[in-house]
Amino acid sequence: MQLEAPEIFYTPFNGGHWVVTRYDLIEKVIQDTANFSNKEIEIPKTESPFVAIPINLDPPEHTPYRKMLMRHFTPRMVHGLEGAMQDWAERLIDKVYADGGCDFAEALGAYYPVTVFMELAGLPLDRYVEFRQVVTEFFSHVPAERRIELSAQIFGELEAVMRARMAEPRDDLFSRLVVEEIDGRPLTMDELLSIGFLLFVAGLDTVANAMTFSFNYLARNPDMQDRLRTDPDAIPAYIDESMRRFAVTNGVRLVRNDIEFAGAQLRAGDMIVAPMTLAGMDDRRNQDPETFDIDRKRRQHVSFSTGPHLCLGHHMARAEMRIFINEFLRRIPRFRIADGFVPQWRAGVVMALESLPIVWDVPGR
Repeated sequence: MQLEAPEIFYTPFNGGHWVVTRYDLIEKVIQDTANFSNKEIEIPKTESPFVAIPINLDPPEHTPYRKMLMRHFTPRMVHGLEGAMQDWAERLIDKVYADGGCDFAEALGAYYPVTVFMELAGLPLDRYVEFRQVVTEFFSHVPAERRIELSAQIFGELEAVMRARMAEPRDDLFSRLVVEEIDGRPLTMDELLSIGFLLFVAGLDTVANAMTFSFNYLARNPDMQDRLRTDPDAIPAYIDESMRRFAVTNGVRLVRNDIEFAGAQLRAGDMIVAPMTLAGMDDRRNQDPETFDIDRKRRQHVSFSTGPHLCLGHHMARAEMRIFINEFLRRIPRFRIADGFVPQWRAGVVMALESLPIVWDVPGR
């Protein structure tokens, strides 16, 4: 699209919407909350009665919720979780090592970050499969009516958890949220459910997809595996390049005002897509963007968004990926894509590679 389409264009598909294709315009749409609202962030519009705080709010209404939540996702808090991340990485890799292979997408790519999040939040781990299926369907290509039904199901599950934590607090995120305050007052149940909904759908899907795209590249590039094994200090740069090259989220906004934007006449009520998956591929910002290069000097992307809606969990996502990649490469020999694999993709607001069968040689077998 960057090479062949205009920098901004209109498509009649999926309810009709605008698309911008270059880094500068993508960044402007994401940051300009005066003209581009987060009130509706799905294509086509769902007009769902369920709101996800704070992502569906615009400043200044958004700001106090954002500040409150940031206290629970600081680098210091994430550092305190690294022991649990390491433990889960070891346990899950142990489960698959002797098999000589697995479908990485679900067995590890999803299971690892989702389990870490569920334990952090205080969600029952024995319901992993059920919760994961709900979120996967939520982000798939289902009618708006079905997505609203799934939202209602998630809200119902969260209310049960929130009320349980009010009655018997534990050492988990949801227990801490039920006693939080905004502007000197306690959060209402509606606010708690709305915040919990955002954390639920993000925590059970986004990092899982970033992990799977990253390992899809690693499985096809044994030289990169070897480099990271011998130089684990290069893993953070590898993760950043992976996030640039294989970003998984796309920004969707509701146009608030009749405006001229990049030479196009936008009308209030129009939808516009700012694909963060495209931003890092802009050759005006990253030279030779299709090449995967962990030694880039000036790497630019907005894969965790930017501005007021910068991803709350970006410190946690980076830590999870760093710990898991390091442990996997330490324990698993050279691995590769299983023969006959045909990729199945999920496009949309959150991109996904739905399966990734990988194999490795087990000594003695």
